[in-house]
Amino acid sequence: MARSKLRIFGPLIYRERGIEEVEFAVRPLFYWTKNDRENFLRVEYLYPLGKFRREGGETKHYLVPLFLSRDEAWGEGRRSKDFALFPFFKGQTEMGERYWGIFPFFGQLVDRFGRDRIRFYLWPIYSDWSEEGAYTWNFLWPILSATSGGGKKGFRLWPLWGYKEEEGVSRVDFALWPFFVKGVRDLDTEDPERERIVFPLYRDVRSKRRRHVTVLWPFFSHTVDERDRLSRWEVPWPFLCFARGDKVREFRIFPFYRCKETPDSRSRWILWPLYQCEEDFFGDQREVVRRFLLINRTKTVFNRKGEEISKHVSIWPFFKYSRAEDKVSLSLLHLIPFEDEGFERNWVPLYRIYRYGRNASGKRCDILWGLYEKGDPWD
Repeated sequence: MARSKLRIFGPLIYRERGIEEVEFAVRPLFYWTKNDRENFLRVEYLYPLGKFRREGGETKHYLVPLFLSRDEAWGEGRRSKDFALFPFFKGQTEMGERYWGIFPFFGQLVDRFGRDRIRFYLWPIYSDWSEEGAYTWNFLWPILSATSGGGKKGFRLWPLWGYKEEEGVSRVDFALWPFFVKGVRDLDTEDPERERIVFPLYRDVRSKRRRHVTVLWPFFSHTVDERDRLSRWEVPWPFLCFARGDKVREFRIFPFYRCKETPDSRSRWILWPLYQCEEDFFGDQREVVRRFLLINRTKTVFNRKGEEISKHVSIWPFFKYSRAEDKVSLSLLHLIPFEDEGFERNWVPLYRIYRYGRNASGKRCDILWGLYEKGDPWD
């Protein structure tokens, strides 16, 4: 089948049919694309609120904040499913266990939100959950709760008093939360850590190899870590910082200047947020990102010989430029100062007045939403 394209009123109504894929859009309300060979279907409406995606045997559909439907494959014939149409929800775990509910009146969830099972009745009046053999019940969450089983125990009458303990691993106690807290962690290691808090006056965290002290949180703090031979001062945060160790060096006078170095990165800024520069090393490549007033950015990637591999420039709200290998692209205007494929499909064509592209197959350009167009069809 030959490739065909239809546009009505510039980018508002658009349809393109290729050998394998079909696209249709009524921007910014609706976008649809389908590829039968890959069993792929995407529908976006009122983006970013509504989206449907089917790929292979899996589907996901949502309309924020009212609706969610998800069907995922886990191999060996196992699937997990979720469906929610507020306030009703139901689902099925990958092991075939079903659950449902009407929030906040009653219901249960299985293998969700990091818990094995969650139940609630007139939430937050009553709820309970189980996790790795431990059972927790809550009354008027988060005020009253108790935990037992699986080597764990705890009780909370928030904010007056409470504790949580995992036998042989950790224990945390509080009184008049968050003003008085003490705890111990990593008891099952050679270097357990103890913590004391009198908020906001004082916080002390110490182990055999590390100590961190904060006075008048978060303004004044000092950290010493013998493992990395690190000494770090914040006096006061965020204005002054001095850090030196085997893995990090940092100096900051906010908002005038900051410089930080680690084994695989370097960063600095001057007159924040006027100018920032971040340099990261990934194997044989070096990536340099410079930001101007946060949303204006250049990103350049070099190989180990110092040769430029790719470059991306976005200056809000004027233009976006990209070059990688034999591909070059340029577009005007650039009103959305971040990268997102959904916005590129649904919103960007409405205000992009000029587009230019070049690759191994040739050059192309588009001016004033197709009023003038030259070159091969866009990829």
